[in-house]
Parts: sequence; C-alpha cells; structure tokens
Amino acid sequence: MICRYFKVAHRDMVYLKFILEAYEGMNVMSTVDNKAGIIRIAIMPGFVEDMDALLAELGRKVVMEPVAWNDATCEF
Repeated sequence: MICRYFKVAHRDMVYLKFILEAYEGMNVMSTVDNKAGIIRIAIMPGFVEDMDALLAELGRKVVMEPVAWNDATCEF
C-alpha cells in the first residue's frame, strides 16, 4: 500500500470518508490523530495514479494539507 497523510478540518472528515468509500477497493481512509485532524489514505497497488488525481480534485473543494507521518503499519 501507498499511504498519503493529510491534515483536514474535523468538519471535512466525514465528507471525505463518504467520497472515498465510494471508490471501494481502491483505498481505505482512517483517522490517525483525531485531535490534530490527521487522516491516512491507504491506496491499493495499481490505483495510485487514479487516487492521486481524485485527491487533487478533492483538494479543490476541501483543504487537505499533506503532512509527514511515521507509520510502521503502512509500508511502501
């Protein structure tokens, strides 16, 4: 899996979850730090380009600040 980490407003977490769940089998979104608003989007192999395009489009509607996150559960 390839993981992308973003800081988002709490009010946007549910919106993003619903949108990303519609792309079943391509990704899994989870919250890694609820207090700070950090989410992880784990992208399945073969879908990285499609998901990066989707995340870029979502970034036009929702503020998604990329962040670095040390996560041993998500290997590249």
